[in-house]
Amino acid sequence: MNRLMERLGRLPRSQRIALYGVSYLLLAVVLFFALIGPVLDSIESANAKRKELTARRDEVRARAENRAQFEADLEALTADLKQALKELPNDREIPGLLSEIDALARKSGLEVRRFQPLPEAIHEYYADVPVQVVMGGGFHEVAIFFDRVGKMSRIVSVDDISLRDPVEGTSEVNLTVEGKVVTYRFLTEAEVEKASKPAKETKKGRGKKGGDE
Repeated sequence: MNRLMERLGRLPRSQRIALYGVSYLLLAVVLFFALIGPVLDSIESANAKRKELTARRDEVRARAENRAQFEADLEALTADLKQALKELPNDREIPGLLSEIDALARKSGLEVRRFQPLPEAIHEYYADVPVQVVMGGGFHEVAIFFDRVGKMSRIVSVDDISLRDPVEGTSEVNLTVEGKVVTYRFLTEAEVEKASKPAKETKKGRGKKGGDE
């Protein structure tokens, strides 16, 4: 690393800036394909598994003839469902999860300059919980943070990352990292029902209007 830094130091300033720019671009591309793609697949898989387990649990509940077998199957399926739900936190766990992400950034050696929760984006069965972050640090610290985020037990993705304002330090280049850290949560039954009401009311209103005509 010291030899590499010495070689970089001998390069003209224009070439060093160009090299830094290429490095930032490569890092951004690697982070996108290494973190965001697998996370989206994990969300779809977790959501599909949740639907499947919920349907199976409801089916088992309907089999009341053999109570002993029914209770055993219900207990096993409930345990599987709880395990699947651990991948996405509920709304009560979100503050603790965000604090954990903030702590990971600091433990990785990054300077957290902004950590601001943004409005949730509601989908059919789950919600995106984004947080805008601005951090300062070197390549090494950034890589450590993303690696730790990727190993969290919860599903967390890093989105819209930009690396800018490179400044040469004594041992490495310091830069500003800006983007969004996004975690996810399943909607409650009340939230799912509330989200589906506008669509139902719209269809009902259209049908009534067509009938009047």
